[in-house]
Amino acid sequence: SDYNLDCMPPHGYIHVLSLTDNIAEFRNAVKKQKISGNIDTPEGGFDAMLQAAVCQSHIGWRKEAKRLLLVMTDQTSHLALDSKLAGIVIPHD
Repeated sequence: SDYNLDCMPPHGYIHVLSLTDNIAEFRNAVKKQKISGNIDTPEGGFDAMLQAAVCQSHIGWRKEAKRLLLVMTDQTSHLALDSKLAGIVIPHD
């Protein structure tokens, strides 16, 4: 690349912040984010949904909360075998 960027290493999904009503904390977490060298948004969105569904204590769902996950994209999904073959990510258990 001709650009000198400080990028995150390739990843599928990273949990950054649990649900919070602290707007300042949310803004601060967003400002600290860096672009990844391997962004694959169709799979990244699905990985985020899986994380939110499975790792409930990390996400911070309230017991009485109704849970709704909404994904809107204009990209088509595809099988992410390229990363699995390259050993970039460890598959979900």
